[in-house]
Amino acid sequence: MSKANSNATIVDIARRANVTNITVSRAFNKPELLKPETLEKIHAIAKEMNYVPNAFAQGLKKSSSQIIGIVTSSMYNPFYSGLIQTVSRIARLQGYQIMLFDTDGSEEAEMQAIQALFGYKARGILLSAVRDDKHYQPAYLNQAERYHTPLILIDRDIYNQKLSGVFLNNQEIGHLAGKYLAAQPESNILILGGPADSEITLARTRGIVEALEKRKSEVTIINGDYDFISQAARVKEYLAAPENQPDYIVGLNGIITLGAISICHQLNIYERIKFFSIDEPPKAWDYGLHIAGVYHDTQMLGEIAAELLFDAIKNNRNDRPLRREFFTGMQLIP
Repeated sequence: MSKANSNATIVDIARRANVTNITVSRAFNKPELLKPETLEKIHAIAKEMNYVPNAFAQGLKKSSSQIIGIVTSSMYNPFYSGLIQTVSRIARLQGYQIMLFDTDGSEEAEMQAIQALFGYKARGILLSAVRDDKHYQPAYLNQAERYHTPLILIDRDIYNQKLSGVFLNNQEIGHLAGKYLAAQPESNILILGGPADSEITLARTRGIVEALEKRKSEVTIINGDYDFISQAARVKEYLAAPENQPDYIVGLNGIITLGAISICHQLNIYERIKFFSIDEPPKAWDYGLHIAGVYHDTQMLGEIAAELLFDAIKNNRNDRPLRREFFTGMQLIP
C-alpha cells in the first residue's frame, strides 16, 4: 500500500489507477461521465493517497469559480467580524467558499486583495473600502466592470460611483447619539472620529452636533483614523491637561472608544469620565464594561449584504439594477 502523500497529484493517481489524467480530472469535475467502477477505483486511490482537489486551480480553468471574496479594513472590529461570520455561513449553504482579506487600512493591500480575487475568478466581492472620502477612486472599479465581477459595498460608499451596497444611515446614527447626550446632565463632550474628510465621520459628527445645538454643549472634535493609531498620541496629550478633560468621550466606532478607555486608564482619569460608543468596543462585555452607545445588528447587516451579493451573481449582467440598501437595524443602548 502506498504511503499517504498530501502532495499527491492527478498524475500520481492516474499512474496508480492505470488511466489517463483526463479520466482522473473527470472523476472530480464530471463524475457522471465515468463508469461507476472506474469512479470508485479513482476515489479509493485518491483517499489512500490523501489527495484533495484544488478548488482554486479548478476555478482558474473555468470562466468563474465558487469563490466569494470579502475584503475589509479591519477584522479586529466587532462590526465586521460579526458580519463576516453571517456572510460566510450563508455562502457555505449555497456552495461557495470564502476568501477573506484584511487590508489593515492600506490602499495598496486593498488593491492586491481585489487583484487576487480577480485572478481566482471570484464570483463576487463584498468590500468595505479603506476610504470613503470624495477623492478616493480606486483603479480596480473599472476592472470589476470589465470582468463582470459583482462588487457590493458594505458600510463605506465610494463617492460618485454607481455601486450596489448596504450602508448605515450615519446622519441618523449621530442624531440618535446626540439626543441621548443632550438628555444627560453633563455638557462637556469630546468626539473622537476617523479621518476629517471621511463621509462617515462627517455625517455622524454633524448628527451629534445638530442634536446638541439647543443644549449649547461644549463640543471638541479630534480626528484621526478608525483604528485609533494616528490620533492616539494627540488624544493622550490633550486629556493629560486637567482643563481639557471632558464629561463625555464619544467614540465614532468601537475601536476608537476602546482606545480612549485605555488612555484614560493610563492617565488615571477613567472613573471621572463617561463614554458613549458607536458600536461595541472589542471585548467590552468580556471585561465587564457596559458602554452606552448606538449598536448595530451585524447579523442582519450580513444577511442583507449576502442577499445583495447573491442576487447580483444570479443576475450578473452589465445592466443589472442598482440596489442600495440603507440599514436601519440600530439600537440605542443606554
